[in-house]
Amino acid sequence: MRPTEKTHAEDGLATRGWVVLRGAWDVPTHAQALRFAARFGRPSARDGGRPVWEVRPRPLGGTFSQRSGPVPLHTDAQYHPDPEDLVCLFAVRPAADGGHSLLLPARRALAALRARPDGARAEAALRRPQWSWTTPAVFAGGRAAPPLPVLTGDLTGDLGGATVRWRPDNLVPAEGRAAAETFTGVLARADPEEVRLTPGDVLLIDNRRTLHGRTAFGDPRRLMLRVRLWSR
Repeated sequence: MRPTEKTHAEDGLATRGWVVLRGAWDVPTHAQALRFAARFGRPSARDGGRPVWEVRPRPLGGTFSQRSGPVPLHTDAQYHPDPEDLVCLFAVRPAADGGHSLLLPARRALAALRARPDGARAEAALRRPQWSWTTPAVFAGGRAAPPLPVLTGDLTGDLGGATVRWRPDNLVPAEGRAAAETFTGVLARADPEEVRLTPGDVLLIDNRRTLHGRTAFGDPRRLMLRVRLWSR
């Protein structure tokens, strides 16, 4: 990667919350993915015991990365008190019938929440440190992180100072259940940007300021490589 390409990627992360680098390799290997990702931070191996995670559908399903079908907007590692800062997704074999990435900055999610008649009440509840998530079973699940807020910060700056941690399916029930349902509805009706990756592309996501998801697919050969990074 040339210095100008790295600068372009860093600018995209800072201003938009995500960036795609097109066609870095024909078929990225685990070693190539790690070398590339290390240019942006320190790879994390704390979930699954390895820094490169193969995102492919498995017959018995499991966490989001182990099944086909749509994935709602979420952030990674929200069940940890300190989620990794960045997510790198390397396209090895994109699905022939969908599986496109969906991306929504936290500031847009917050703006959509505030546009609702019940948005102020829901926002107040989502900002209280009362939310936690169980760890997915594939990562030795069952433990719940200490309660933390879903939303922090506000809408200032280019990308906005808003940060988010969110995933609906492993959320531990809290007093603010109505707020969680409101936020889930806001995200379901959001208009995220849809990105179609081709083999060799790399998608970098600011995991604190951007929610990501996926459209449905049925192609069992779909394969992506995911690396989570500490950038600080």
